[in-house]
Amino acid sequence: MANLDIKIREAQMADLELILAFITQKSEFDGAKTLLAATADKLQETLFSQPPLARVLLAEIAGQAVGFAMFYPTYSSLLTQPCLWLDDLFVQAPMRDMGVGTALLKHLAQIAESTNCGRIEWTVNAKNARAIAFYEKQGARILENIRVCRIDGDGIGLLAGK
Repeated sequence: MANLDIKIREAQMADLELILAFITQKSEFDGAKTLLAATADKLQETLFSQPPLARVLLAEIAGQAVGFAMFYPTYSSLLTQPCLWLDDLFVQAPMRDMGVGTALLKHLAQIAESTNCGRIEWTVNAKNARAIAFYEKQGARILENIRVCRIDGDGIGLLAGK
C-alpha cells in the first residue's frame, strides 16, 4: 500500500456531477448499468434537502476525487441505537489497494462513533471475493445466514394494493 495523503471530506452541492459520475462508474462495476436512474436533479433533491436523505464522503488525493462512500442513518430495535447503512463504497480502479477504501471506512467509523451508532452495515456481492477479503480485513463479519429482501418498482404498487 502506498503512503498517500488521502483527504476525506463531506460532499457539497458543487459535487453533484462528480457524485453522479461515481454512481455511474459503480453501476458499471456492479453490472447494474441498466438499473441506473440517478440524475443530478434527483441527487440534489435527496442529498441536499433538509434533512438530507443520505450523505456522501469523497476521498481525494492531491485534490482529485478518487472514491466515495454514500451512507444514511438507520435504527436497530435490538440495540436500541442508531446505526449507519453504507449504501455505496467505490474506489476508482487505479487507486484500489492504496488505502482509499480503508480511509473512507475509517472516516465512516468515526462518524458512527461520534453519533453513538451501534453498528455499520452494508451488502456485498457474494461473488466479489476481493471486496469480501477487504471488508474482513477491516474487521467486518460477513453474515452468511442473512439474505437481503427487496420489493421495488411495480412490486411496491402491487403490495400497496394499487
